Amino acid sequence: MTKPVLYVFLISHYCEKARWALDYCGIDYEVKTVSPVSHAATAKRIGAKKSSVPILRTASGVIQGSAAIVDWAHKNASNGHKININAASLALEKQADDVLGVHVRRWFYSEALIDCPNTVKPVFTKGASLKEKIVLQLAWPKIVSVMIKRMDLGAQQEQDSKAIVLAELDSLDGLVSRESPFLVDGQFSNADIALAALIAPLFKPAKHPVSAVIKLPPRIQQMVPELNARPCGQWLKALYESKR
Repeated sequence: MTKPVLYVFLISHYCEKARWALDYCGIDYEVKTVSPVSHAATAKRIGAKKSSVPILRTASGVIQGSAAIVDWAHKNASNGHKININAASLALEKQADDVLGVHVRRWFYSEALIDCPNTVKPVFTKGASLKEKIVLQLAWPKIVSVMIKRMDLGAQQEQDSKAIVLAELDSLDGLVSRESPFLVDGQFSNADIALAALIAPLFKPAKHPVSAVIKLPPRIQQMVPELNARPCGQWLKALYESKR
């Protein structure tokens, strides 16, 4: 294997987090898009312990999960760029991974997969092989049903996750400082990457690699002006412009 291979769902904000770190650190890698019908088999084939993406396959082994990939990118930076990682930034990253990212996903999919599932299908078919596209087309109703069950989606879940995300954004508004564009110690850190990448689907910044493919469902789309006006919305836009 000549260079690392990153296995992703294009729509996944955790995959965007991993891609950002690899790009920032100058890692020469290949992106392979997997689909809901193939990712489990692919993960097993390459030796990953779980089926979830992102997965980075390197010459020295398989690295799974966005936090582990960010850490690997930092340690293997080829361009002199380092990501500041310390106890404070790790705590913020973990909170973002465990709470913010989970509920952004559940909020988005509770509306998108239940009310307008066909708006999600294009982002899963983009980059897929012809065979996978055919399978996705035929199996899409079943895939939607399985995703709704596994991610615990529904009308009440939508409202619950929306409230949690907005509370987390309130906290992020409080962290954003006019004195520094970065969240910890005035340096670009894993916390910046995690928080920005995991809320990016709600804001769709211009430098997001698949922003044009993601279609927000109507109720979230109506909130975009309000979200963009928040301090964290302005922070996100500036961070994507300067560091992505």
